[in-house]
Amino acid sequence: MSFSSDLKDELIKLKIRTDEEKRAMLAALTHTAGAMTLSSGFGLGVQYMTENSNVAKLVAKLAKALYNIDAAIGVKENTQLKNRYYMTLLRGENCKTLLEDVGYLAKDDNDESFEIGHVDASLLDNEDKQRAFIRGAFLGSGSVNAPDKGYHAEIICRYERFARELSDILSNYYIDAKLTDRKSQSVLYIKEGDKVSDLIKLLGASDAAMQFEEVRLFRGVKNDLNRRRNFEDANMNKSATASAKQLVDIELIKSVMPLSSLSKPLYEAAEARLNNPEANLADLAQMLNVGKSGVNHRFIKLAAIADSIRNGEKV
Repeated sequence: MSFSSDLKDELIKLKIRTDEEKRAMLAALTHTAGAMTLSSGFGLGVQYMTENSNVAKLVAKLAKALYNIDAAIGVKENTQLKNRYYMTLLRGENCKTLLEDVGYLAKDDNDESFEIGHVDASLLDNEDKQRAFIRGAFLGSGSVNAPDKGYHAEIICRYERFARELSDILSNYYIDAKLTDRKSQSVLYIKEGDKVSDLIKLLGASDAAMQFEEVRLFRGVKNDLNRRRNFEDANMNKSATASAKQLVDIELIKSVMPLSSLSKPLYEAAEARLNNPEANLADLAQMLNVGKSGVNHRFIKLAAIADSIRNGEKV
């Protein structure tokens, strides 16, 4: 089972208290997973397709409760892609009423302003209805990556008008979803970990939200440790490079003059580096009982002497 499947199964178990909430949920399900059908034998109908068998059963349950429509549920398998889809087919005289209520058909045939994808404000006029609506949209065509695979949530919408209206509702809860086109469909997506977490909480999936946050916390700690390790590795590499250059400079000076002819501070620094080639600046400072800046200043002077030798200048 995927994280999305587990999340949807948790959402389906949540109680829907009123018919208004059920209708809001069915409206969103219809716009994300449903399609209108027309046949000579049965007339107008609605077909829903989903990869989750519990979502298919939920559609049938809502249609029966709200419109007294009996549903037939079938299974379609794609052996090549190894996919299984569940189809919920609604037929009967009340299908037209359902499609009108959810904004899939105009209630008035003469309404020239009607556009598929628009949802009537009466379905969304309080927070409970809005949450049910968002939950229905996610159940219809939403998905969330497992948090250990990266942060990504999306809802595929058949119509851009519906996607924009859904985006506006999400923005009321400070969830900014971006919109893109994919194969003639509109896709709302979220990639920020905080916002994906907020969406899961808004949907009402407390178990999934807790699991998501636990993995996020683990990833955060792991990433922090990696950053520290990389920083330490970089510092070690930097220290090793500096040490190697100091050794080259000191050996060059030693080849043309005795180190003892240097001033006492420079001589001590040169000897300390020769005897401790892998020591970092802090270690050398402790050995010489001076500050790191003091040791660094001595090596700068030694480097200047070495450069003079390389340039043939008098030391």
